[in-house]
Amino acid sequence: MRLIIRIANLQLMLAMLALLVMGMVTACDVFLKYVFGRPIIGAYDLVESLLPVVIFHGLPATLLRRQTIVIDLIDHFVEGRARRALIAISDAVVLVVLIVITWALVAPARQALEYGDRKIELGLPLAVIWRLVIAGMVGVVLAAMAGFVMSDRCRDTGR
Repeated sequence: MRLIIRIANLQLMLAMLALLVMGMVTACDVFLKYVFGRPIIGAYDLVESLLPVVIFHGLPATLLRRQTIVIDLIDHFVEGRARRALIAISDAVVLVVLIVITWALVAPARQALEYGDRKIELGLPLAVIWRLVIAGMVGVVLAAMAGFVMSDRCRDTGR
């Protein structure tokens, strides 16, 4: 569990760094465009390339901390074991869905690698972005597994 928490924290730091770079590049691009008439070449490609890093590497920490959006329509009507069972079922469903999503991402990642597609302005291979996405999803699945195990453990101990 500690390893998964460390991985999630590293991924969160990577996501925060990517978000910082996105903000700085966007601000500098707008400033340079309107003040000097010279925008940053490749700024759009860079921001677009960093967005999946923010999304897929920020999710594991969110899952581990249980800070996801929850619609608790039934939770108010059930207590104790039934509520813990609902949490465990939802954790299992989330885990299965995330595994399916990860599996579905492999085919386009493989295509990007085979075709050698690149970003237009930066020339960055799309396979690099896909590798970051897949690595992020591995962390997301690990965090979902840890959440499922922890919900199961909490159910057994009665917490």
